[in-house]
Amino acid sequence: MTDAATKNEPPAELPPPKKADKSKHFAFDHAVFQVKGAYFGFGKDGDTVCLHVPLGDIMAAVPLDAVLVQFKIEKDSEDSKLLDVVQKSMKYVKRIEPGDSIPAEILDGTASWRVEPHHVARANARISMSIISWMSGKPVEFGDAHQLEAMANNPETKKKVQEAFELLAEKLGLGRANKNQVVDKIEQLAKESAYIEALRERYADIQKLYSGFNVLFLAYKRERGVQEEIGRIRILMKKPVDDIANILLQIDANTGEVFNVLKRLPEVIGYIRDQRDDLHQRFMLWDDILPAWKNVPMEREGRVDRLVRTTYRFVARHFPQDSEWSLTR
Repeated sequence: MTDAATKNEPPAELPPPKKADKSKHFAFDHAVFQVKGAYFGFGKDGDTVCLHVPLGDIMAAVPLDAVLVQFKIEKDSEDSKLLDVVQKSMKYVKRIEPGDSIPAEILDGTASWRVEPHHVARANARISMSIISWMSGKPVEFGDAHQLEAMANNPETKKKVQEAFELLAEKLGLGRANKNQVVDKIEQLAKESAYIEALRERYADIQKLYSGFNVLFLAYKRERGVQEEIGRIRILMKKPVDDIANILLQIDANTGEVFNVLKRLPEVIGYIRDQRDDLHQRFMLWDDILPAWKNVPMEREGRVDRLVRTTYRFVARHFPQDSEWSLTR
């Protein structure tokens, strides 16, 4: 269906409003929000949050400000307040249907998306190596995530970490007998940090795509037009890819010293959640393009030609740059 002008009126016959907890759900009262198929999402510009509602054979996209006027919703009404929540919630989700739960980020600061068990295991491994570093007074170097987990799962490492709990409890002023309080704090930290590990994994997919364009640049050396487009993609991708890398490095720097982290755990958890939400919002953009490249070989073929054009439109829209960036990668 296509977008229509905001002047369209809703259908005459509407179902009765849904009943839900307004404190946790998008439980609107006005009949327009009960139209089957209605949802909130971004408009054609990709930035404006709109109410998308079927009107006959067309789908109207009405900006939220216009919704108040068009459907005579009072500014101090509960529906108006919920529309404000919709506006804020679109930082975390791409689509909201009336009756949906309000994102957890809005309600209590937790994440509305899930992590896998291996993300939690990886977060625990990173914390374990931080504990080892704190005990030895020396930084611990490791390579990729698999090496990190292998080091943390070493029996000798596990033994040292267990021994460290009592010492940490003493240093934190809890007393050696209360090492379980340290364990609880570490579990809280691992639970929050698991989201960063999941985002780190998603970043690896972006890095892989970015590196793939270096391969394609050489593969298309005899097709000047396509090669130039690939070159522009590399230029436009460089800054957002570097920005994410720098955020992850900053997170590691601010959460890597386990003793200092445990001393101010609530503050650190707040910081991790802020960075988690920032990264998640950045990655939501990439969800539009990464699936298209999944399992696509980085070689010269018609399918790749089409994907190059699609990707160029994507990066040009989301990451426009006024200056040229070096193509050193």
